[in-house]
Amino acid sequence: MRYAGYVIDAIEDSRYGSVVKILTGMLTLLLAILPSGRLTANDFESALERAREAGLSHRYDEVIELLTPYNADDNPETRYITAAEIGRAYFHLGRYGEAHRAFREAVRLHPERVETAIYLEATSYLMGNSEQAYAILREILKSGAFDLYLAVTLPGERRFLADPQVHQIIEEFSVDLEIDVEQARILGVGLGDNRSDAVDKLFAKSSDPEAPALTASAGPALIWAFVFGAEQQLEEILLQAENLYRYTPYRLKFDEKNDWSLTPAAAIASWGPPSQTAVSQEGGIAISWDYPDHRLTLDFGRPRPPRPLGLKEGAAMLRTVQFKQHSSDPADRMTE
Repeated sequence: MRYAGYVIDAIEDSRYGSVVKILTGMLTLLLAILPSGRLTANDFESALERAREAGLSHRYDEVIELLTPYNADDNPETRYITAAEIGRAYFHLGRYGEAHRAFREAVRLHPERVETAIYLEATSYLMGNSEQAYAILREILKSGAFDLYLAVTLPGERRFLADPQVHQIIEEFSVDLEIDVEQARILGVGLGDNRSDAVDKLFAKSSDPEAPALTASAGPALIWAFVFGAEQQLEEILLQAENLYRYTPYRLKFDEKNDWSLTPAAAIASWGPPSQTAVSQEGGIAISWDYPDHRLTLDFGRPRPPRPLGLKEGAAMLRTVQFKQHSSDPADRMTE
């Protein structure tokens, strides 16, 4: 396999091309660098805690100084964490060659962990080894990982996103998110569903069962939210269309004619005259259609650079899709 050759050159471990098997659900985020195994060396735990505090304050040289003594530790988990943390410190200092060596060691120790694989992809790309970066990206997508935030927001993001080969690889593994406009349903979940059913269908694991919404993010970028009312019934679905396009392989699909590249004119041609139109201060436009039980609102605006390859020059990009239940109170309906 072409990929394996590049990876052997990069990390000197033939396992990587065959072992990367990340089992992820629809809302899975990137695996944390810290593994689940418990560390028993108190001195390392103390050094790691201080290093992470230093990293939060951008004192990256201190991170490297604190953790370098553990590069040759007998415990492979300790060596993995050390390599990952030192690699990130070098990366944030812009010392990509040293970061690359650290991430190569981390990936050699744990080829199945997505975050360090993505960092290795980034250092490969930034150092000019595009073919190796493409190969790693393809393997990450093949594994089933859906959170590409790190892959496209590290230094060089615009060049990376504008690269036709990157676009082609992501499209190769793209996943359609089919939206039923009339039924206000997506991912098997629709307005009016109770929370427990929505949790099951979304494979969601909410840290706070009392939270009003089930959300998913790619990195810190929100990609969708399912909002529940006091009776724990789904009242609103919000899809961040531009974030979905940029930071995940998900591609919105309304029907055979309309997808993420939908324009205001195409939407009106498909669903008829809107019930409401509003223009924002930055030149965006929000268009709403009323259905018997819900309202659909699409927000369009100027896309962030680089312009998506499938979007025509000067065209507005679909930014958000919102489904919202109508109020059950007729008086509220009149003043909505």
